[in-house]
This record gives sequence, C-alpha cells and structure tokens, in this order.
Amino acid sequence: MAYTFTDHYRAVRIILRVDGLVVGIGLGTLLLIYPVEMLSDLGFAASGPAWTARVGGSSLLGLGIGLIAAASERELRVASLLAAMFSNGLIALSLLFAYLQGELADLSVWGFLLLILLFVICLLTTVLPIPYVRGIQRLE
Repeated sequence: MAYTFTDHYRAVRIILRVDGLVVGIGLGTLLLIYPVEMLSDLGFAASGPAWTARVGGSSLLGLGIGLIAAASERELRVASLLAAMFSNGLIALSLLFAYLQGELADLSVWGFLLLILLFVICLLTTVLPIPYVRGIQRLE
C-alpha cells in the first residue's frame, strides 16, 4: 500500500522524503564536508571551530536516513511520526530564533532563500502529520 494511489499516508510520505533528502541528507552532507569559503559566500558566519557544524551535519544526515526509512514503511508508526515532528519542530524553532535575534542578518539572497526553504520544509514536516497521528492513535 506504500506505493499506490490509494495510500492515505501519501502526503506525509512525500514530505518525509523531501525533508529527508533536502534537510537531512542535503544540509547534513553540506555541514559535514563543507568548505568554509562557500558558507561565507552565502553570508553564514563561519568563525569558530568547525567540529560543531560537522557534528550537527552528522546528526542531520542520520535524521535524513531515518526519515526516508520511515517513509518507506508499509504502515507509518506513531513513534516515527512523532520523532519526525519533534526534531523538525526544534530545527524550525532554532532557525526562527536565530533569525529573530539577528544572527542571520548578513545572509546573501541565496542564503536567505536557503533559510526559507529549510524553514518551510521543517514546518511542513512538523504540522502535516498531526491528523495522521490522531487517526493512528484512534485505531490502536
């Protein structure tokens, strides 16, 4: 049922895959092996030790692989959806607080567009599964 047109989890599966690819694998790999000059060109302050960004990239990479694995399950589990919702909610809050505190004021246009894309994907992954979690819990 995971790959049919009658799959009622289709929207959640799509956003989990997009989130896993863009935020998890894309941003995770970028932070794991990024050249400092590239992030500076986007307007991100690349001062300080690089190991903190690399640890965050490793974590995002693991999250992305987990989201893609969760999206390919036959029946989505509440625990998988809750983990995706909370982790992406925290990422979206972190991005929002960093923006509101002026930590991202020096972003270029491309850096700002990347920030908006990441925020929207994380926000959709946080909000979209809510009705499905309620529906799964009623069935159990």
